[in-house]
Amino acid sequence: MIPGLLKLTAGAGLALMVAACDEASTQQGGPAPLDPMSAKPAVAKAATPEEAASWTTPEQAAFLSGRLIAADMMFRAGERDGAKAQLVALKQKMTTLDAGALQALGYEPARIDAIEGALDLGLADEEITPLFAGAEANLSGVIEASGAAPKDTVTFLMRLSAQSYEAGVKLGDIVDLDAYQAAFGYAVAARDMIAPLDEAVYGDLRLELDILVLMWPAGGPLAGHTPPPEVRMSEQFGRVKLALASIP
Repeated sequence: MIPGLLKLTAGAGLALMVAACDEASTQQGGPAPLDPMSAKPAVAKAATPEEAASWTTPEQAAFLSGRLIAADMMFRAGERDGAKAQLVALKQKMTTLDAGALQALGYEPARIDAIEGALDLGLADEEITPLFAGAEANLSGVIEASGAAPKDTVTFLMRLSAQSYEAGVKLGDIVDLDAYQAAFGYAVAARDMIAPLDEAVYGDLRLELDILVLMWPAGGPLAGHTPPPEVRMSEQFGRVKLALASIP
């Protein structure tokens, strides 16, 4: 009974973190808090088209960045089908995003098309790796050009990561691999955004994001590997939330 109770408590903790950590993002039109008691995994993993369309331009770029990083991680792990799945999800969501606003900030969608084409053609790893690097750098530049505060963008990414993890893992089992891998991509995107910033201001947040990413198995969010326990993930998302709250 106790292990089961701990798992249920972890799920509730993730839901509370999802609602609380992104309070500012929700006020700005971000996705509404997930209700795990009424949403099934396949429904809970993604915002509705209306919600995605309401995201700010830097939030849209952050979403794309997280999904692209997840695809890159799958590619690096030798899981090309997983990489393609993340790119498909990314491109499906693009239909609801403001492509014009993104492109005004320098977004180059052809870069993602090039990666998808290279994977379809089965090109060698050394030809595809720089395509991922270029597309990720392009999206980082879009977020920077938007002028969004890193705190706001990381809060949004944590909202997406917690929501996707909750949809992807139930009672210690991976029930939605796509959502589970997306959660990892959002966490890595947040970590990489904070990594080069002023240690005096962002040091605590950087540490907690490093720990969050390291909670996934060393090989990445792959099928067949045991996912991090939900109770531990809930605790770590909470620590990230506290670190975010300490930033001016």
